Amino acid sequence: MKRIILSALLLGSAAVTANAQANSVLVFGNLGIGASKDATEIKHFNFNINPGIGYQMDDHWTLGVEGGFGTTRSKADGATAWKYDNNYQIGAFGRFTQTLDHKNIFAFYAQLGIGYEGMTSSSPVPGGESIIKNGVYAYLVPAIAINVYRGFALNFNFGGLDFSRNKFKGAENASTGLDLQFGKQISIGISKNFMCGKKRHHVGTNHGSHEHHDADHDNEESED
Repeated sequence: MKRIILSALLLGSAAVTANAQANSVLVFGNLGIGASKDATEIKHFNFNINPGIGYQMDDHWTLGVEGGFGTTRSKADGATAWKYDNNYQIGAFGRFTQTLDHKNIFAFYAQLGIGYEGMTSSSPVPGGESIIKNGVYAYLVPAIAINVYRGFALNFNFGGLDFSRNKFKGAENASTGLDLQFGKQISIGISKNFMCGKKRHHVGTNHGSHEHHDADHDNEESED
């Protein structure tokens, strides 16, 4: 089986800078593309993108919005149409960041998110009506971030708490799920901090001494 997976970070979920800086904008997320063909000649394709953007109100708190779209598709050899599952979501998040060392290289963060999610699947019967499901989601994720270079950070999380409540179109009752996972998997992300405005911000606030930088010099100093 030939398998090609491209994983690259663009704008989207579960990421944080190693030093949340006041009056700045945080952009984060992930992008994934995969394709394969199994031994029965069935083709598989998947794509997902999860962007997010937030405003860092001070050196610890960030509020913002996030979204996501993903599709998983398969097609048998000789078939003309793909079977698919499309997933999408949009919501808001809040994040608390705490620097762990005086050089602002390592940080801990916890992110809470809540929003709307939905799914559309192709019918198992040719020409049949699509399957539709929608509801709400919530999650809590703790993670560690490592400041790499000029506002870029690598972010590592080892699981979290997920909640969802969804209902299929035409169904009488909704389904509820609660999933707590720690240590079963690891996720890696990248984030970028963009400074904005003319206000001054602080670096190294956890140790009582503040190093001030002017917003006019953000590109040269503040993102390091």
